[in-house]
Amino acid sequence: MSDLTTFEFAARAQNTQGATRRETPLHHVSHQNAEAAAVVFNEVPFCAQLTLRGSPENPDFLAGVEKVLGFALPVQPLTSHASDSYYVFWISPGEWLILAENIEPAVIEASLRAELTGHFAVVDVSAGQTLMTLSGEAVQQVLQKSCGYDVEASLPVGKVVTTTFAKATLVLHHQAEGKYFLIVRRSFADYVWRWLVDASAEYGLTVV
Repeated sequence: MSDLTTFEFAARAQNTQGATRRETPLHHVSHQNAEAAAVVFNEVPFCAQLTLRGSPENPDFLAGVEKVLGFALPVQPLTSHASDSYYVFWISPGEWLILAENIEPAVIEASLRAELTGHFAVVDVSAGQTLMTLSGEAVQQVLQKSCGYDVEASLPVGKVVTTTFAKATLVLHHQAEGKYFLIVRRSFADYVWRWLVDASAEYGLTVV
């Protein structure tokens, strides 16, 4: 069985047909290993990302979204919910970010529009953002020197915050023990990557 994701396979198929090559913001970053590396970096290619807006006080809106995603929206500030198919992050009152690695964003958007009525908005922002993962023994040290948020004390597993990272702004999610999601605007991706290379130099960095 191929190790390619659905999106990577589609991208390669486009290339063979002479179409425009599909590239992630960090396509130029090659895999690399460092001995005893304590920080592990990965860019998740072509992850579906959609911004959803609606009223958390509207039961029809909540029910419609739950029917599509298979679980309830996180309505408490700075929380997240996840399944095998989706991650959903609370971004601000009435706003959520939906992530899915193996579902086309157009399919998610169409499903939501079919179930929702009234006042709501859903926008595909996949091309404008990228998902990075950061893990390893020294991941908290790297994050702590990169942003003003107290990652160790105030970011338990499952919590999500929008924060400054060096001179950029990103969404930071504590996905599991020792592993974090960084959702970054495409225009800031290279800057954040270069910052991470420098910030993790003393610990060793592996790119997978």
